Amino acid sequence: MDQKYLRIIILPLLLVCLAGVSGAEPGSKTPGNAAVMDYTEGGHYDTDFTASFMSEWWYQNGDVRLVGKDGEKRRLAFFVTLVHQESPSFFNVSDEQFSNMVTFYGLYPDGEDTSDNYTMYFVERDNITNYIGFHVPYIDFTYPEGLRSFYGSARKGYRLDYAYDNVQLDLLFKPLAEKTIDSATEPVNFTTYEYAYGKLEGSVVLDGKRYDVTQADGYFDHMTPYTNNQPVWEMEMHGWSWSELTTDSYQTVFYGVRGPEDGYDDYTYKHLTLINKHTGKVIAEYSGNEVSVNQDGREAVTINGHDVERPSSVQISAPDLDISINAQSVVQLDKSSLPGGEPLGFVDFMAFQPDEATIEYKGDLEQGSAFYEYMVTDWVIFSSE
Repeated sequence: MDQKYLRIIILPLLLVCLAGVSGAEPGSKTPGNAAVMDYTEGGHYDTDFTASFMSEWWYQNGDVRLVGKDGEKRRLAFFVTLVHQESPSFFNVSDEQFSNMVTFYGLYPDGEDTSDNYTMYFVERDNITNYIGFHVPYIDFTYPEGLRSFYGSARKGYRLDYAYDNVQLDLLFKPLAEKTIDSATEPVNFTTYEYAYGKLEGSVVLDGKRYDVTQADGYFDHMTPYTNNQPVWEMEMHGWSWSELTTDSYQTVFYGVRGPEDGYDDYTYKHLTLINKHTGKVIAEYSGNEVSVNQDGREAVTINGHDVERPSSVQISAPDLDISINAQSVVQLDKSSLPGGEPLGFVDFMAFQPDEATIEYKGDLEQGSAFYEYMVTDWVIFSSE
């Protein structure tokens, strides 16, 4: 073979091999089900989108059964969110550029009161790579105090090490469903990559007592909203609704985003996905006018002296498919602000329903558990002032 053509063939192969080496994941030891490395899993900068404000978060939830060494059995539902935000407006009086890191969670112990925490920290932009892996085919996120981290990939599993207050989570999530995507440009630019169903294993410490996980369903996603036109992306929308409902055979994932003109009930973006839990395959996807949303029992909630509303239940319908969720055990998160205390972000109502949430598909009715999020932007609250 001509040496010139031999070099042409070998060089691309060498580059592919080097890329595979440089993409090695931190601390991943468990085989997963995804066949290839996925560069959508790692972190992003605002400059990747030419954005004036970019946010991204990695979200993990779980509905877990626990057993202690003494045989005590408990059930715990939880969600954990780890956030990274970038904007040219994040700087201090010395004109140092900052990145923003946030983490928040909600706990739903069976038969007990819910609890939550919201923490925000600004990091010098030059140091952000000490805490987040960018443009890599895996998650590598460590909160600055070092007690909360999320790392790994769909290929090998996502490891959540999270210690705060009276809870410690040491969990590995193994996705068992196809990767699905929600994406829109209106009313806000966002993309969400979802591994909507999988199993969790590991241990949980509650109030100083360690429990092993004996059975657990989980959900994971990586979401990136951004804006090129506004100081913050929240100003482009009224809010959104998201739900994940799991029964014996099925799982549904709904994303609905409300534009400023939609108010509390209408949605500019609607997308509903139905998954076969046993095979991990998508059965059907519905969008736009195929999806109808009926929210009942609207409740007024006062936030920073202003009234906002949230529904206490939701019914979502599409051809051959109906789901119903009640907003039980609600965690309310409304602590977002800039370093100077200016309001920023959203008010988030995250509910968990442990049973009797329903999926009816082609006449087959099943009951299960559900996470249901209803978010209203702070911009809606403060724009009336």
